[in-house]
Amino acid sequence: MTSKERVLTALDRREADRVPLDIGGINNTTMHHSIQTALKQRLNLQDNGTEIRATGQGVVVPDESLLEYFGADSRSLYFDESLPWADNGDGTFTDMWGIGQKLNPDGYYYNMCFHPLQNAETAADIAAYEFPPLTPRMTHGLRERAKKLSDKCLILEGFREPMFGLPSWLRGMENFYVDLALEDEKCGLLLDRILEYYKSFIDYIMAEVGEYVDIVKFADDMGSQESLLLSPQSYRAIIKPRQAKLYGYVKQKYNKKVLLHCCGAIRPIIGDLIEIGVDALNPVQISANGMDPAELKAEFGGAITFWGGGIDTQSVLNGASPEEVKRQVKKNLRSFKPGGGYVFAQVHNIVPGVPIDNILAMYEAYKECAAY
Repeated sequence: MTSKERVLTALDRREADRVPLDIGGINNTTMHHSIQTALKQRLNLQDNGTEIRATGQGVVVPDESLLEYFGADSRSLYFDESLPWADNGDGTFTDMWGIGQKLNPDGYYYNMCFHPLQNAETAADIAAYEFPPLTPRMTHGLRERAKKLSDKCLILEGFREPMFGLPSWLRGMENFYVDLALEDEKCGLLLDRILEYYKSFIDYIMAEVGEYVDIVKFADDMGSQESLLLSPQSYRAIIKPRQAKLYGYVKQKYNKKVLLHCCGAIRPIIGDLIEIGVDALNPVQISANGMDPAELKAEFGGAITFWGGGIDTQSVLNGASPEEVKRQVKKNLRSFKPGGGYVFAQVHNIVPGVPIDNILAMYEAYKECAAY
């Protein structure tokens, strides 16, 4: 069974020869570049360089030497931003969306520091916003990468968070949440403009690499540790219909699977996500309220593939002993594995400071328990 077949079998919620393994197939199952460097040095692996597409997070498209060593089944087709960040000369940068970025004091990540629509007061202000151009820079080298990795499950990455995250970054989080709560016309107009832009965005990327893509990945973080960030009613009235149109566009026009990254305590809307065509859900934040692996598998496992949730990255992978890491991985595999419909990954990206011994323990435990 090839890696591609293994993952697609999991997406069909059937058992393969083993649970598929994802390391960096998406931007939320990878690792900070400092972790990758430490792993390659520890394992004496060939260093093929460091590729970073998510500049703000400092995380990598993993080195092929690392992926082959652990036997990862997925590969990222991560397209670039249409324009390089512009240096503003004052320690800040402006990204392709016009959003300001400033390096965090620890030097690891960037934080948003200004928003192009933060002062928008009318629908006309929203209508005047110019979306980024679509440029060849975005897909440079992707077709060649896809051809070389044709036996792997190829995931199109880079669309970020179109229907909940992006509007909050353009407007500023407080402004967007107020717009949502008031059902302000600016909110609906912005979301509709994003939806139409994204259709052309998808078409542009798919024209270059669509024939090689197995999965299209989107994100929209709608949960906190304890609850949703908006009421289920607001989600169903405002966000869900537009997500349904976006995912439907991908599935109907291109016949691709849809993988959604959505952090936090999102159990109240998992049924909605299934309804609008989400095939797989990441990161399965098992430390959040209501996100118990066994309960999720029992309630939703017949209708959606869980992608992640292999080990908690908030306290266990980063702070427990290697033995405890192994125990949690094996426990979660016992919950998610039966019947298929599961792809193994840690809950979120591996951040600076996580012990290398713990990372190796995680993959050792996976390997011991992955076979069906």
